[in-house]
Amino acid sequence: MQFGKEKLEVTKVYLKKLEINDDKIVVKTLSPIVLYSTLFRPDGRKYTCFFQPGDPDYNRLITENLRKKYHAIHGKEAPPDEVNVVKMGRQNLAIVKYKDFIIKGYTGKLKLEGPRELLQMAVDGSLGSKNSQGFGCVELELISKF
Repeated sequence: MQFGKEKLEVTKVYLKKLEINDDKIVVKTLSPIVLYSTLFRPDGRKYTCFFQPGDPDYNRLITENLRKKYHAIHGKEAPPDEVNVVKMGRQNLAIVKYKDFIIKGYTGKLKLEGPRELLQMAVDGSLGSKNSQGFGCVELELISKF
């Protein structure tokens, strides 16, 4: 494998599969979670509205995104219940310029409550948008009975 100018030999790859068995989890972001909608100004021009945890549309957008991922992977409809996102502590704004576009996302710790299948999708497949650019990766912090 080439990493910059250096050639590296991969000797081991580890995969850690976490099984979500509860309807409440806590995750810590490893990369910013990006959620946005494209809206129109009165003059018809487009603009991008980025959302942060706690915004009125945040839970709906997280849930819709996880349902789409679930359907794409499993080929069937996702559970109907919504995922509720609760901020735990400070959420930090990250502004990233990617291919001449400004992308805004948030990092921090979040409590997620909802169908286990969607929580599993969040841990396995990231949260929010722009995942293929490295955004939305989370790590299971703890599983707890709240």
